[in-house]
Amino acid sequence: MMKKLLSVFLVLVIALSGISFAGAATAVPLVPFKIVDVDIDGTDMSDVNTLYVERGETLNIRVEVQTSSLIKDVDYTVDDVRVKADIAGYEYDDIEDTTEMFDMEGGVRYVKNLKLSIPEDIDASENYKLRVRVYSQDYEIDISYELRVKSQRHLLNIQDVIFTPGLVLNTNQPLFTTVRVENMGDNKEEDVRVEVSVPELGRSGITYIDELVSVENDDEETSASSDTIYMDLRGAKSGIYELFVKVEYNRGHDEVTKSYQLVIDGATVASGFIVESAEKSISSESGQGIVYKIDIANMGSDAKSFTAEVSGLNWGNYRVDPTPVVVQAGSNGEMFIYVSPNEDVIGQNTFTVNVKEGSNVVKTINFEANISKEKSEWSNVLTGLEIGFVVLLIILVILGIILAVTRMNKKEDEEPLGESYY
Repeated sequence: MMKKLLSVFLVLVIALSGISFAGAATAVPLVPFKIVDVDIDGTDMSDVNTLYVERGETLNIRVEVQTSSLIKDVDYTVDDVRVKADIAGYEYDDIEDTTEMFDMEGGVRYVKNLKLSIPEDIDASENYKLRVRVYSQDYEIDISYELRVKSQRHLLNIQDVIFTPGLVLNTNQPLFTTVRVENMGDNKEEDVRVEVSVPELGRSGITYIDELVSVENDDEETSASSDTIYMDLRGAKSGIYELFVKVEYNRGHDEVTKSYQLVIDGATVASGFIVESAEKSISSESGQGIVYKIDIANMGSDAKSFTAEVSGLNWGNYRVDPTPVVVQAGSNGEMFIYVSPNEDVIGQNTFTVNVKEGSNVVKTINFEANISKEKSEWSNVLTGLEIGFVVLLIILVILGIILAVTRMNKKEDEEPLGESYY
């Protein structure tokens, strides 16, 4: 009887083992694909702890993926797979790239290429996490790498371009351009050349920025606006033209360019001159002066003299320089309004400037000053003295208490002891 039971038990064990092995032969792992290899700009990342990259650089990421199984010859397919690469930690935008969906067949290796552009204004000397992720609707696997971002030796960025009166002009109307440039590199840049041109019309204007220090230097100006560039467009026909803003630096070895569309619509300018201001609203702090610039272009055949009439500026003092400003034919000139707000003035304040040619008002411009309150240095000194006085008063009170207690103890020690009787 015992032998029969043992035989039945062995049969059951063998049967269950057969089921287990059969199941193992067709089993698919928890994640049915794997990342075989990752290369960044030709560097195999399998042996790299930290990869150095530069601002403005584009990373070419090559990812090899393949299905994974316990048994190599198992034939199965994973549908709707994507590969994604992203960099975490950039404040202003998402740095990522994702492939189109694809199906993965068993035993087949797939190569996917992605690109990530390192922003020019990302913080340098910081570590960032680059993650490569392979995922489908049901499965996901990822791998991460450390990136160390550093500045290029020479790298300028065009922050902003201001066109006055705009990029849609009348025939014979001039264009004023101000370019703001920022130094994102390690080195100070000197004699930065700024050019605005319309090659199809053969027109251009050039100016220079003396120097720009690195954005990593907090003690000096890292960005600056160029002087206003005047472009004479007389004789230009109606049409749409490509306008280029080019900044050359590092002794002309490097440049950065932006392009815009300039529209000339065919109307005429009756007055023969244009008066405009690029910055009509300026923010400042209480006690600081403000400077407004007015650009004047003379498209006539004779020199013209211009003056400025200021009104509504009862909240401060002002002066106009130069006055008058004489602009030669076919040239441009500048007029500056220097404003010194009263000490108690804060908030939004406005005034009006009438630019006159002779006795005729040729342009009325409304200016705005947004003034915030800030303590003067003397106020800060007074505040410091007040705090110091309070601290000194507390110390004197504590010393007084200590002296009083000391005197009381001394007095008790000096009192005669009473007689004792037994």
